[in-house]
Parts: sequence; structure tokens; C-alpha cells
Amino acid sequence: IDEVTPPGGGVLDLFAGSNSVGQYLMKDYTVYSNDYQAYSYIAARALIEHHAPEIIRRLHSEIVFGEFYRQNLTALEQIFEQPLHTEAALLDTVGECYYGEVFDQFADFYNTSPYYGSTEGKHTAYRSCLHYYTEEAISVYKANPTTFPYLLFTTYYANPYFSLRQCVEIDSIRYSLDQLLAAGSISQEEHTIYLSFLIYSLNLIVTSVGDHFAQPQKIKDVSADFSSKRDSINLRERKKIIGKKRTSVTGLYREKLEDYKANYRCGQPGNMAFHMDFKMLLQSPELERLAIHTVYIDPPYTNAHYSRFYHIPETLVLYDYPDIEFFGRYRTDRYQSGFCIKSQAKEEFRLMLHLLREHRYNAVISYSDTAQCMLSIDDISELCEEYYGAHVLFQNVAHMYRNFGQKPNKVLAKEYIITCYI
Repeated sequence: IDEVTPPGGGVLDLFAGSNSVGQYLMKDYTVYSNDYQAYSYIAARALIEHHAPEIIRRLHSEIVFGEFYRQNLTALEQIFEQPLHTEAALLDTVGECYYGEVFDQFADFYNTSPYYGSTEGKHTAYRSCLHYYTEEAISVYKANPTTFPYLLFTTYYANPYFSLRQCVEIDSIRYSLDQLLAAGSISQEEHTIYLSFLIYSLNLIVTSVGDHFAQPQKIKDVSADFSSKRDSINLRERKKIIGKKRTSVTGLYREKLEDYKANYRCGQPGNMAFHMDFKMLLQSPELERLAIHTVYIDPPYTNAHYSRFYHIPETLVLYDYPDIEFFGRYRTDRYQSGFCIKSQAKEEFRLMLHLLREHRYNAVISYSDTAQCMLSIDDISELCEEYYGAHVLFQNVAHMYRNFGQKPNKVLAKEYIITCYI
């Protein structure tokens, strides 16, 4: 990017994700962030866009954990009193012992907690509040997501993703932020920043394979005499699960808020976040008034749609009580990127390069060379040369990536950086 962009020039991160690239570039460039996912847009507005010093100074955890937070928390604690008590007692009784009868009782609670649409054969601790998980009850919230009390996470994602206590706290923070905004106690800008801390907190406590949100983590068996080769691994995973379930969302939230205030890096006043399909953005008249020199492109490589990996933070932002499917409780309206579909990937890439070249933007593309990739490096090379001619530079870096759920666990791959310049 440095080689093709003038100092202080504009760089658009077209598939921004967590916005780590944009944060790195902020010190030298005006940065524009884009992603179709709403959670990425919230993160970009908090991390990339410019915020005045007085906005940062006004951020305070006591504002979030005030009257509105307590109202929602109290209501949920009354509704879910018995399972909350049971969960707390089990987590306390387990202590540091991750096998045996007591742990099996926790595992039973973990495995038989109800969620929206799944109420048959659930733990007896939920008997008095099982109605709240039914189609009938949730239909009220679908019609009006602002119905009090907020209970989306409590009824959708409690065990295995988060503990019931954590879900009650998540819903109550979300309620507090919305009520503070409606009351005029915080601005939309502040609401966005406050919400980003909750996205961060979810990322640290989620119980899932690979620590993202795609595959809920199961509690795996341990042999009675510890004779299995997997026992030590499974015990370690059990310890990790218990540790996460004991973590306070409010504690993490407060820590991140203070960290943000202490370490906030002020971006250029012109920095801007977008929340659009890349094709719509590159054809938007709004781009014409922005001094963009270079577009950084890190598109999906494989058939794994990223919306499945991040469906929970997406729902946190949308807070819309979505229809869900499978044990992973995935949104049925998840975005499906053409870059992840074999029959569409090449034409998606072609159209993207066509639009970039039409704007006379430099393009810096990150792409892998593995068997799982939708396009080969030869495909990419052909397309880049079609639109940028001889002005294409290929570089590659040896890169280790984690191969979740498969062997070998770590795989050496070539990560290509392709620079197309005007």
C-alpha cells in the first residue's frame, strides 16, 4: 500500500471484517472501511471513524450500568430465577474438578438448556419459564423487538455459546444502550461505541470450536480410568469451558471501555465506514467525492461463508429475534457471498476488478493458494492482467494457518499479495 499510495492518501478496505488492517493504516492514511456485515460496520465506526476528545471523555461504565440496566436485569432474574440459581450452584460445586458425578450434573444442564423453538426434554430447572422459549412467546418479540424485557440472547444462545447468567447480562446491556439513546442521554455516536464493547466481550467468552461463533462446543467424554489418549485434551477443554462460563460480561465490558478510553487512536476526520455489498459501494456516487487512491481487498477464499462464523455478533447488532436453524442456531437469512460459490467466484472477481479499474484505483489483493480456494492463483493472475495489463506485481509469503477439526492441525500455505497499480 505504501508503494502505490501517496502519504495521507485514501485507502478503502473493501472487506474489512475486524478492521485490523484499517487500524494499522490510520496513522498514515485516510481510511474508508466497508463490510456487508453489521457487526463489522459497528466496529469500524468505533475504531476507524474520527471521534472528538469530548466524546471519548464522556464514555463511562456507570452510564451503561445504571437504572435501565438494572430494570432489565431484575426482570430477567425473576423470570429465570430457578435455572440461574441452578447454574450458579453447579459452577460453584464443580470447583476445579472436571470429571465425575458433579461435573456430569453440570454437563447435563449444559446439554439440556432450552433455546427458541427447542423446548422438549429440557432440564427441569427451566420448568417454570419454558414458555418464554416457545414460538408463541418469541412471536411477540419478532413483531416488536423493543418489547420489555429484552431477552433475545437469554432465549437463543444460553448454553452452549454462553452461560445463562452471561446472556442475562448481555440482554440487559443492550436494553440499557437502547433506552439511553431513546431518552437522549447518549448520542447515536456514543451508542455505537458502547455497542462495540459488547461485541468485544462476546468474542472473549463464546464457547465454540475455534473460538468463533460457527460451531458450538460440545463437552466430550472422559474415560473412567483415564486410559484414552484424548482424555487430557478433553479435560483441558472442559476446564476452558468452565472458565469461560464463570467470566463476567460486565467485568469484561468495563475493562474494554477503560482500555478504549486510555488507548483510543484518533483517526483522520475524513475516515468513514460503509455497510454495503461491495458491488453497490463501488457503483455508489458517494465514492466520487472521496479521494481514494488504493483499495485493499481480502475477499473470502473458500466455500465457508463468513456469516456463519459471525452470526451471533450480527444478531447482537441487529437485535431482531431472527428465525434460526440447526443446533448452531444460525440465522436463516445469513448473507451468502458470491466469492464463496464456485460457479460465481470468478465473475465476482471480474466485476470487482472492472469497477476498480473504471475508478482508476490501485488494488492490493490478499489471496491464498490452497486446495480449498475457489479460485487458483492462475485465475487471479489472468483477471488482474486483463484489467491492469503489465502493472501487476505478485509477492508471496509462507503462512501457517489453523486447520480446525482436521489433521494436520496447522498447514503451511502460500499467501499472495497482488498489487495492481495505475
